[in-house]
Amino acid sequence: MQDNTANKANGYNRNLYRNPKRGPLAGVCTGLAEYFEIPVWVARLIAISLFIFVSQLFVIAYIAGIFLLAKRPSAHFQSKQQQHHDNGLFNYQKPASERLRDIHERLQALDKKLRGMEGYVTSKKYQFNKEINDL
Repeated sequence: MQDNTANKANGYNRNLYRNPKRGPLAGVCTGLAEYFEIPVWVARLIAISLFIFVSQLFVIAYIAGIFLLAKRPSAHFQSKQQQHHDNGLFNYQKPASERLRDIHERLQALDKKLRGMEGYVTSKKYQFNKEINDL
């Protein structure tokens, strides 16, 4: 039987580590940015904002992050760099116009299905089937 206990050494089974090699203060923001696949500057901007608005809570959470998150294993970090992982938040595969066209087509298909459902629900066939099922 496998031991699936989540612990600090294996990143809590979620690939959650801090990366002190890329971060100036223990790498907590860098590790969270890699985990959530956002740019590091966004994670640092969020951290600075939290520090400005809720200083004490942020300091406690950051210190907890330092102690609760293990350092990223160097072999894992190197393999992650070699994979060239695209950032899903800001680097899109398709241009915006093509994505909008896809969304428009999907919404048109959804609208067509919805009109079909409305037509059925308001029809006499639906009323008849409902009365038969109620027997």
